[in-house]
Amino acid sequence: MKTTYGGNLTIKNLNEEVTLYGWIANKRKFKQQLFIDLRDSSGIVQLVLTNVSDPLLTKESCIKVKGKVQKRLEANRELKSGEVEVLVEEYEVLNSSKQIPFEINNKNSATANEDIRLEYRFLDLRQEKMLENLRLRHKLLLNVRQYFDKNGFIEVETPILAKSTPEGARDYLVPTRRKGRFFALPQSPQLFKQLLMAAGVEKYFQVARVFRDEDLRKDRQPEFTQLDIEMSFGGQEEIFALCENMWSEVLKPLGWNIKTPFPKMDFFYSMEHYGNDKPDTRYGFLIEDYSKELSTKYNKKFVKAIVFDRQVQENFAIINETFKKNNGQHLDIVEFDKLSDTEKALFKVVADKEKINTPYVLISANDDEDDALKSLGAIRTLLNDLYQLADPNQLNFLWIVNWPMFEYDKETKTYAPAHHAFTQFEESTVKYLETGELNKVRAKSYDLVLNGFELGSGSIRIYDPKVQKKMFDILGISEKEQQSRFGFFLKSFDYGLPPHNGIAFGIERVLMILTQSQSIRDVIAFPKNAKGVDLLTSAPSDVTKEQLDEYGLEVRK
Repeated sequence: MKTTYGGNLTIKNLNEEVTLYGWIANKRKFKQQLFIDLRDSSGIVQLVLTNVSDPLLTKESCIKVKGKVQKRLEANRELKSGEVEVLVEEYEVLNSSKQIPFEINNKNSATANEDIRLEYRFLDLRQEKMLENLRLRHKLLLNVRQYFDKNGFIEVETPILAKSTPEGARDYLVPTRRKGRFFALPQSPQLFKQLLMAAGVEKYFQVARVFRDEDLRKDRQPEFTQLDIEMSFGGQEEIFALCENMWSEVLKPLGWNIKTPFPKMDFFYSMEHYGNDKPDTRYGFLIEDYSKELSTKYNKKFVKAIVFDRQVQENFAIINETFKKNNGQHLDIVEFDKLSDTEKALFKVVADKEKINTPYVLISANDDEDDALKSLGAIRTLLNDLYQLADPNQLNFLWIVNWPMFEYDKETKTYAPAHHAFTQFEESTVKYLETGELNKVRAKSYDLVLNGFELGSGSIRIYDPKVQKKMFDILGISEKEQQSRFGFFLKSFDYGLPPHNGIAFGIERVLMILTQSQSIRDVIAFPKNAKGVDLLTSAPSDVTKEQLDEYGLEVRK
């Protein structure tokens, strides 16, 4: 029987007889002695075996040992157990390991390319950094549940198999034996949590599993975990205070001191000066408008620029590639000394404000203002990646407010909700619905941003059936389609649906930031790779013809 964890042994355990289980992290031979680093979930302890030569004692083999704790001749200050070792009296190889596909690092960095690590994820998770990530995830969610319980919220599970109600991304569909009938995996519990408000729950939260079939990037996975919150009879300030106090209280025991209240930034200010709606405010180099002064020179309607303090020519290729990917038309990178006197005076205002001595100017000229801002915003983010401008230990929470209700699709020439179709209108802008100026209509919605990532998104919900009908009419959703897609939810409007609001946070995104990981894959036990493939199980995979026939499906080649 296991008596203790090896990584927890200290000088206080001298001369104790212990039974340990674990894996061979490393081994080395010195004369007649074999030294083994035994790893378990608590860390590493050194074992000493005498006159042992066993071919089964390979790295990563699982073993059981019995022995006595003794003081090490030379302490290892990097280990919690570094003052002691265990003199092994007997051992048993429980399962010998064949040669491992990559070295398992007990420090904080990976030792193999990601695809190999994902294929052998059960080995990858033995690395100290990965296990620490899982522990932090556990503690974070434990703190979250305690916070909401203390504040009168109850956790309610909502269905995984549900109706397809498109919410921005493609649904994952689940066929059934009722031919031609499908469930969908939830993109969020949105309508169910609003129905819980109709049910009188008043204060709901859920650590929810959600699914979205969308293009992947470092902060996206096909399935992920969402902290879902909904409450009745509160406004924006109430939900802000709830969330600010939550992050402050949840993160404090984990080592972060968070100042509240969080600052607020206008959506349009964010777009104009950061080039996106999730600004990283840990560093400067904001976008400024020079259209009035430079549009003639560049023969473009809109000219935006960033005044920067480093030589960027050596990274011109990747900067230009990023610029083009984001619909940039003309990029000019100019050394300050090579500007005209008029231009020097123009950019010196910003250089002096940012305290930049030898500035370079990155200029985006474009016929479309959104593209001019977007392309330069992408470059600003890239500059942080290239030059580590932001302090990785700093956490900058920020509310983005005053959102547009609708966003315009240039290709289809139609408007769609910027958040979703159940978001309340800002009353002062409802008049623009009558004039058809949908670009001027504002939403009672809000995002919480952390260090350049959208951490959460929420809104004040529509609860008046007349207002909801108006929204559907604007979006061109017919009465028949409304009932087909949302009929089960719309019933609640006829039975005392209360005013309510909510928000949902991406758990993996905050963990990615807290652990300074390169992607959210490092804070998920069994993630998909960048192509959406589970390399551990080789999923998605083929199924048999019999399975397809049972569901009335066929695969077209």
